[in-house]
Amino acid sequence: MYTTEGVDAVATITELRSDTSDLVDQAQAIRNGVLIQKNNEPRAVLLSWDIYKAITEEVDLEELQ
Repeated sequence: MYTTEGVDAVATITELRSDTSDLVDQAQAIRNGVLIQKNNEPRAVLLSWDIYKAITEEVDLEELQ
């Protein structure tokens, strides 16, 4: 099992498909992002642009690969 610690909300792939605009608005309004699950497993995190830019200023994403 995984923890959702560090994210503010959880959504499924189905919800992402049907409620994309709402989830983008939610990601914009919250700080820690929306965890996207597929088959009850974490797959991605939807972040606001401002949070993404702040992260990339602190972390070189190329080093993570």
